[in-house]
Amino acid sequence: MLLAGCGLGDPSENPTTTRTSAVTLSLGPTADTFINSVDPDNNNGASQSFFTGENGQGGVMRGLLQFALPAGLQGRVTVSGVTLTLTTEAVGTGTALPAAATESLQPVNVAWTEGTGAGNAIMTYTVGQPCGTTGATWNDPDCTGGTPWAGGDVTATVSGTASAPAELDTAVIWDSMAGSAGLLADVQAWMDDPATNHGWMISSSTEGTSAEAQRFYSRDAAGKGPALGITFACKAEFADAGPTCGTTLPADGGGADAAGGAAGSGAPSTGGGCSCSLGTSGVGPGALALLGVALLGRRRRRQLPLKARPRSP
Repeated sequence: MLLAGCGLGDPSENPTTTRTSAVTLSLGPTADTFINSVDPDNNNGASQSFFTGENGQGGVMRGLLQFALPAGLQGRVTVSGVTLTLTTEAVGTGTALPAAATESLQPVNVAWTEGTGAGNAIMTYTVGQPCGTTGATWNDPDCTGGTPWAGGDVTATVSGTASAPAELDTAVIWDSMAGSAGLLADVQAWMDDPATNHGWMISSSTEGTSAEAQRFYSRDAAGKGPALGITFACKAEFADAGPTCGTTLPADGGGADAAGGAAGSGAPSTGGGCSCSLGTSGVGPGALALLGVALLGRRRRRQLPLKARPRSP
């Protein structure tokens, strides 16, 4: 009979354990765009930039940003840290600096679409293009959906803020450990219920001041787009499975394990902090009795020796 991979009661011998140390994952966005009140039916989903603040025509601009979270983590992790990083870009041609501002993040509560509009020609960066088949605009989360933005579509509470300097190619970072604690709650909620993940809206403190805008690289700018950092650990009932958290066997050892093996099939199990495999050939009452003797012998070897007693005269 084969007995492989079990520590037999000694935790230090368990080859598979629940993740106890935190791991940080870096993600790129699955969608980003910006909307502009002065061109309320235009989309900017294919632009290599997105803007916040106000352009020279008096249009208020706000960014939309969404990250898809890995399926192997959804419902299985406890998030302990979140960072969001954007990189500043010149607001016009040449090296025109963006205006310094405080940038705020608010969770979006409805689905929106990125779209394919862009205004990357000189003097049209913030204009975009009339919405075609799909895309978010100032008026609608999706220009073909027929449902305008409404109250409650964006959470009123700000999840975090970051300072955007009047500098080029500079990182702007929201950090849940440094003044943006709401990001932690947002990402944990999206991990636990992926259907609620519609990303964030980004707005600027310079709204209301003409031509005081900020420009950031979007995901269409290779190597310079937004990045989301998530620090997490697997919940107690899920085993460490590399970059994800694998399922474990039920407490009674029945059912299928993380590798798809059925109970009693002899397939390895990763449940309970060890990997055990009992060979199916030649296993009978005698073999099981030998296993019981081995276990009993191991237990006896671990007992402390009794102090010798003096013999009676």
